[in-house]
Amino acid sequence: MVVSTTEPTRRFLQTWVPLLAIFVLIVAEHVPLGGDWLTSMDIGFVFVPMFFLARYSEGPVAPIAILLLGVFKDITSETPIGFWSFLFCVFFILALGQRQLLYNAAFNTVWVTFGFLCFLIYAVFYVAAVLSLSVAPSFGATMLGALLTVLAFPLFNVAFDWLSQDDHPHGAY
Repeated sequence: MVVSTTEPTRRFLQTWVPLLAIFVLIVAEHVPLGGDWLTSMDIGFVFVPMFFLARYSEGPVAPIAILLLGVFKDITSETPIGFWSFLFCVFFILALGQRQLLYNAAFNTVWVTFGFLCFLIYAVFYVAAVLSLSVAPSFGATMLGALLTVLAFPLFNVAFDWLSQDDHPHGAY
């Protein structure tokens, strides 16, 4: 994405729409659905807008908001403060590192990259949870959560696809 070819309104939306989506997804995790098995799996749909945010946001708002949303998830999920904020920041930094690679990448490359980062962050989640002794996840449920998150990526990505388009193709006005 070339900043000069993107309108300020689009840049604003590229930052705040994913942040709002992350907030809504964190809140939606606590809606009772009658299935206790969902809470042990912890499907990370929040990583899809976070991945988009890492690819397209500009400025210091996104990293600070990611940290604060992680603390919010820590509080709402009753995990130790810093657990999810650490995972959110690690995922965001890893995704940010792929920004240049994914600039003009085909969708399959973007999806595979997201999948790799997702499985990596779920592995970090599992190790951090086991070491913290306050969260006792099942390795199988953790990896199943990662798989479901990766499989849902194309569906959730459609919602953000319209935000990734430049306002003026090829920089022409």
